[in-house]
Amino acid sequence: MIMDSLGALALATELPKEDLLKRKPYGRNEYIISRKMVKHLIGMSIYQIIVIYVIVFAGEYIYPEPDAKWRFERAASSKFVYPGRLYDWDMSPLYVLKYKEYGASHHMTNVFNVFVYMQIFNMINCRKINDEWNILDGIQKSKMFIAIFFIISII
Repeated sequence: MIMDSLGALALATELPKEDLLKRKPYGRNEYIISRKMVKHLIGMSIYQIIVIYVIVFAGEYIYPEPDAKWRFERAASSKFVYPGRLYDWDMSPLYVLKYKEYGASHHMTNVFNVFVYMQIFNMINCRKINDEWNILDGIQKSKMFIAIFFIISII
């Protein structure tokens, strides 16, 4: 919740641009969310879903696990993290056997971290909603945005 609040604050503190004065005003009956915004929302959602699903279902072949202790019975055959899914596709137990003893898995911790960082960098994408190519244009003018971005990243 704090991340959402700080992200909204960062976007709200950015000063308006001269281009806004040259644009036609919106009508009373027009939607708040334009078609371009919907396109960006759907595109970003699809991208994030694909990335997260790849990490959830193939992460045990992507993330190396340096400590053999956390590879459990895969230690001899694999140098990658033990799958963090509780059950496999055929409902055979995976991490459910280890959860009570070890808590959260390294695999699912990686999934969470990737999700959080995708949201943090999506804050930069949200600055441009009308199909502009340069999402970093004018970012140096908003010191508050930059400060909040780094605060969120560090926290």
